[in-house]
Amino acid sequence: MLKPVLEAVVKQANIDKALVEDVVIGNVLCGGAGSSNARMALYMAGYPDTTCVQGINRLCSSGLQAVATVANAIRAGQIQIGIGGGVESMSNYTMTDSIKPELLSEEVYSTEKASHCLMPMGITSENVAKEFGVSRQEQDELAESSHKKAAHAQKEGWSQAEITPYKTTMKMEDGSTKEVLVDKDDGVRAETT
Repeated sequence: MLKPVLEAVVKQANIDKALVEDVVIGNVLCGGAGSSNARMALYMAGYPDTTCVQGINRLCSSGLQAVATVANAIRAGQIQIGIGGGVESMSNYTMTDSIKPELLSEEVYSTEKASHCLMPMGITSENVAKEFGVSRQEQDELAESSHKKAAHAQKEGWSQAEITPYKTTMKMEDGSTKEVLVDKDDGVRAETT
C-alpha cells in the first residue's frame, strides 16, 4: 500500500528521490512499529540507501505524528526534504496481537494506570465521551454528517486528487484471492442515517 504513495509523492512534487533525506511512517499494528515495512516500501519505490526511514507509533495519531516529526526536522534545519505519512492494515494485523499478557509483569495488573494501557480503544473512547459529556446522539449526528459530506465530495470528485490508485490482492472470506484496483475510499456510507 505504501509503495505507490512513495512513488507518487515525489513524482507530483517533481523531486529526485535521492534528495529525500528522511521518511517517517506512522503505524500502530505492524511489528517493529512499521519501520521494516516502510523500508521495504521505500526500496520497492526506488529510493536509495541514503534515504533514512523511521516508524512512529502514537496509536490513532501515528500518521499525524509522522508528518509533525518531518515538519519539525525541516524547521530545525536537520533535513531539507522529508516525507511523513501513515500506513495500516487492520485486516492483516489485529489490536490484540500487539500485547501478549503472559509476557507482562504482574506489577502491570496491580498498577491502576499501567493496567489501563491494556484497555481496548473502543472502551477508551466511551470513557472519554462520558468524561467530556459527548452524548451518543451527538456522536451519531457527527458520523452521519461526516459520511454525507464524504459521499458528496466523492461524487463530485473533490477527493480524487488525494488518492493514489494502486492494484493489490484482496483476500476473500473463502480463502481465495482477487486483484482489485483501490482508487476511492470504500468506507464512505452515503446511506448512513
